[in-house]
Amino acid sequence: MTLKQLPKRIIPLSIAGQHKLYSALSNFLSIMGYWTGPWAAAVLVEHLYFRKGDFALYDLQSWNVPSKLPLGAAALTASALSFALAIPSMDQVWYEGPIARTTGDIGIELAMAVTALLYIPLRHLERRWKGI
Repeated sequence: MTLKQLPKRIIPLSIAGQHKLYSALSNFLSIMGYWTGPWAAAVLVEHLYFRKGDFALYDLQSWNVPSKLPLGAAALTASALSFALAIPSMDQVWYEGPIARTTGDIGIELAMAVTALLYIPLRHLERRWKGI
């Protein structure tokens, strides 16, 4: 597809979807929250617990040196495991979990809490294994 053909394809899609933009955007942002919540929890725990809230403890010279950076396995594992509780707790247009039926949508909050709790021991293991 050339650049000249692009408007011919985008304009009909835009006209057809103009009344559905709000709901599509709202659904997309809700789903993004299930990822950004655990990510924010891992970042906050790293900064407040492991770095003691002190920016001086960050090595600013090694931000682009992979051998001096953590693997991120602790954050990835904690976030992935948190979805085991987040999914049954989500209440979306296309899915309502069994926990959410009685409590409402608490998936993001539970994912953040579980990630924060799991990140601490997993990060200790990662630091011991990698030495960073």
